[in-house]
Amino acid sequence: MSETRKIQKTGGSTFIVSLPKQWISDSNLKKGDEVRLDIRSDGLLCISPNAGKESEKLSKHMDIDEKTNSKALLRELIGCYVTGYDVIEIRSKRRIPTDIKRTIHDFTRRVIGPEIIEEGSELIVIQDVADHTDLSSRKIVRRMHLMARDMIAEAIEAVRNLDKSLAKDIIERDDEVDRLHWFVEKQHSMTGRNPSFAAKMNTDLLESNAMLAASKALERIADHATRIAHAVEMLKSSKIADETMKELEDIGKNAVSILDKSVDAFFRKNSTLANDCIEETSGLRDRTGSFLEEAMRQKGKTAVGLAFIAESIERTGGYSSDIAEIAINLAE
Repeated sequence: MSETRKIQKTGGSTFIVSLPKQWISDSNLKKGDEVRLDIRSDGLLCISPNAGKESEKLSKHMDIDEKTNSKALLRELIGCYVTGYDVIEIRSKRRIPTDIKRTIHDFTRRVIGPEIIEEGSELIVIQDVADHTDLSSRKIVRRMHLMARDMIAEAIEAVRNLDKSLAKDIIERDDEVDRLHWFVEKQHSMTGRNPSFAAKMNTDLLESNAMLAASKALERIADHATRIAHAVEMLKSSKIADETMKELEDIGKNAVSILDKSVDAFFRKNSTLANDCIEETSGLRDRTGSFLEEAMRQKGKTAVGLAFIAESIERTGGYSSDIAEIAINLAE
């Protein structure tokens, strides 16, 4: 429902506007009550009836039994988290199995904020204790960019040296990138449902959508870094020829450079730089295609490993191009 109101002036410098009677009634407000005014970055003024009160915490109740699958439970817990639930209660009519408890503890380690505040034989209560206003999605996305670019660069280094220890470290870092992405997802949900939270974060739904899309692209890039790292095990002791390795490193540097420029264009809302990134991605695709043709002339697992790496480098460029397209949308 949409209504219009005329702005009136009272006294020397005070402007007032009347509020819809139906809204006052639905919000259980009366004369003398306070409302909260939030000025958003997009110019909108949001009026909330819960001035001076914290927004109601969203709670989720989950019942489990002996048929509950621990992997499915973990996925459901993550789903509750990114949807924006503040409190999750897990109940069982019998003693909660050890593997289920282990899954719940693993969940709290893998996400930012939730902690177990109550634990018994038949009940576990998880509450998000993080102050989300202390850490914006902008900072998270910048952090994800630095992590993803380093993972790509170091994964290629691990391939050159067949360094299994470095490859393992890169694969483990992917969990941290997932953790940050889920945090961005949760903040996006909170922004959509709570105008006061959006105002505190100095953001709006348009920017939140952009941050979520960029975060997802960076999470995918980190996934491809782990694929390159996994190729080290595939190659085993098959040392790659210096000339082939040099070309691989060059296209890897090209992909990282495009990623850096796309994120720069995203935060600067620079469509010119973003378009340059998209054009460069086309050149990267041609280079990886040529490299792949040469790689397939190799023998056995070496050819398969190089194909995996080339494809992941190309996809890194593709996801960077997606970030550049988001930058163009923001610029417009």
